[in-house]
Amino acid sequence: MRNTSTPITLSALALVIAFGSLISPQSSHAAGLDTSSRIVAPPRVTERQVVRYLVPKYNGAYTNSDVHWMVGRYFDVSVESGVDPLVVIAQMDHETAHLSSYWSQRPRRNPAGIGVTGEPGEGVSFPRWSYSVDAHVGRLLAYALPRGAGTTRQKRLIARALSWRPLPDSYRGSARTIYGLQRRWGSDRYYARKLARVGDVIDAVP
Repeated sequence: MRNTSTPITLSALALVIAFGSLISPQSSHAAGLDTSSRIVAPPRVTERQVVRYLVPKYNGAYTNSDVHWMVGRYFDVSVESGVDPLVVIAQMDHETAHLSSYWSQRPRRNPAGIGVTGEPGEGVSFPRWSYSVDAHVGRLLAYALPRGAGTTRQKRLIARALSWRPLPDSYRGSARTIYGLQRRWGSDRYYARKLARVGDVIDAVP
């Protein structure tokens, strides 16, 4: 008698795989962050995921509407300039404790510890959150791109960002990945790993 169990088993496995691909479609973005994740990259998460992550957190004096607006602004500016919004927002979340820190609150509106040294009064304050977001995304771009590199849009954004606080030429292009921000943007030796951890948590939000 001919043994037909192997073909039947293989056929059943193929059906299971095919069915699984229908109910669990591949995500259109790369998953999460790691220390080698590039700053200039397509979006890894959606705006909805970020809002669903941030809104339940303690956001200081900011309302849910404020958070929605900020996230929307981050996505608009980041995507237009080629920066992955997940990198920027993970950094903002880490630096501001979910928008609850002293420097992130009005009237300072500092989204990422820009110019904050720990000395009293040392740090950049922004009159509007639109300026804050532009300065943050543009500054990250300045770290990611060598001086003179980038599109016209990227160069404009970098110029606006660095008008708030200059960046040494030696730092330009020094951080193509989030690992490069370590000991530069943040003095913490585990800075990149901490950003990646936040990025993974945001990416896990449905």
